[in-house]
Amino acid sequence: MCPRNVDPRIAINMDPTTPRQFDNAYYQNLQQGKGLFTSDQILFTDARSRATVNSFASSGNVFNANFVAAMTKLGRIGVKTARNGKIRTDCSVL
Repeated sequence: MCPRNVDPRIAINMDPTTPRQFDNAYYQNLQQGKGLFTSDQILFTDARSRATVNSFASSGNVFNANFVAAMTKLGRIGVKTARNGKIRTDCSVL
């Protein structure tokens, strides 16, 4: 659900270390227990995903290669149009 009347001036950086760079610092923050959301921090505390966090945190190249692969896969997903979906340009407007 999109919240109503959102103040556009309110923002919290998910990566306080390098908030304006696209890098792997987010994963390094998880290693240090600095995940913004509990659901994010669990990526490091859960044994099933800890190796991935460690891999991404230790190598920007590994993180970037995996990001490219994921975005390529997402690009193959069909985009909904006005006939079969509703696309919002502003989340606060119904």
